[in-house]
Amino acid sequence: MAVTHLVYDICCKCSTYFMIVGLLFINFADCKKSPICSTCREIVENFHKGLSETEKSNYGGGNTNWEEKSLGSYATSEVRLVEIIENLCKDKSKECHTMLEEHEDLVESFWFKEFAKRSGKDFHTFFCIETIRACCPNNTFGKDCQPCPGGVDRPCLGNGKCSGEGTRSGTGKCRCNSGYMGDLCDDCKDGYYEDSKNETHVVCKVCHISCKGSCSGEGPKACDVCKDGYLSDPDHGCKDIDECLEEPCDDDQYCTNTLGSHSCFSCNAACASCTGSGPDKCNECNKGYIKFDNGKCEDQDECSLDPSLCTKSNEECVNTPGNYECICSSGYEYNTDKECVKTAKARSKMVKTEEIKYSEKLKEKLGASRKDAVDWTKFKDTPSVIHHFLIIALYGLTCYLASSNHLAVFVLSLLVVIHVIWFASNSR
Repeated sequence: MAVTHLVYDICCKCSTYFMIVGLLFINFADCKKSPICSTCREIVENFHKGLSETEKSNYGGGNTNWEEKSLGSYATSEVRLVEIIENLCKDKSKECHTMLEEHEDLVESFWFKEFAKRSGKDFHTFFCIETIRACCPNNTFGKDCQPCPGGVDRPCLGNGKCSGEGTRSGTGKCRCNSGYMGDLCDDCKDGYYEDSKNETHVVCKVCHISCKGSCSGEGPKACDVCKDGYLSDPDHGCKDIDECLEEPCDDDQYCTNTLGSHSCFSCNAACASCTGSGPDKCNECNKGYIKFDNGKCEDQDECSLDPSLCTKSNEECVNTPGNYECICSSGYEYNTDKECVKTAKARSKMVKTEEIKYSEKLKEKLGASRKDAVDWTKFKDTPSVIHHFLIIALYGLTCYLASSNHLAVFVLSLLVVIHVIWFASNSR
């Protein structure tokens, strides 16, 4: 009995194991990555671009019969195909290169069996839909290319797009345009009304701006409820309320009515209160401004009107919009006692000026004390100075040579004294 139970347990466990392995194998097979439709479309787009770029100058292209007549054998040649294939994934994604490497033989097959034989088959249909099954025909979706809700002729009643349309993915659920809702986008959203509807068409239009939520038709009279800022009127329906009549803005602001609301804007600086923008819309002027005959509030120059302003030493009055300001003159600044004193820069400049003046006076004084000095310029045009020094030198040499003859030294000394007296008299 125990052996029977043991065999039974082993069988159960083995069957469970094989079941799990089988499920994993099935899931792995199902999870194999399917071709991406966008990548396939990219290849198709570049294929048609390649056809255009490989056409010779002044050839229209697009018509195989015409191309063969104009381009000759090159139109369907392998040379042309190679040129096109080389650029199908140029500078494109990795997915593009992978798809092309895997299915390049299909591109060649289309070229020689369909394009060259003028079958009329579209490359997108051949390559993306029928062969590698990456895409679906327009207005179909999913693995089996099911029709979108509403049919392939008018999916989502023309008021939306179905999820996954034209691809092998998506749920097919309608993504409705603005104003529409429902599985087939055949109902109007809140804030829209049904303008027209039949079995295949529905048209929704937006309610009037004054309606809060739903409405039964066009215009402010069709509102079920009026928005805030509007008032129900028997003749006009929902009518805008002019909130500015209640003067909701501050004294220094003016009010502008808007649909369903209002806005407050600041008055011009010249106005204490106003009715609009600009100094000509003032009810009364601000302090420092005066209203002239043209109705404008304009700044008054307090400095010109009141000469008693800013009268401290080295102080000036400067007019400002609506006011005035006292400032120190150039080169001065306020100290802690609010007195205008020279700036550090001005003081430094003043010291330098005094030093220069003192230096000039000293030079003049020194020049006056040297008036009796020899003016060597007197001798600039004569050789007397040179001669004088030559004579002195000659005297010294002679004295050296005749040092033993006292009479000769005496006579030479007398001649030198006479020469010096003459030289001095001519230097004055």
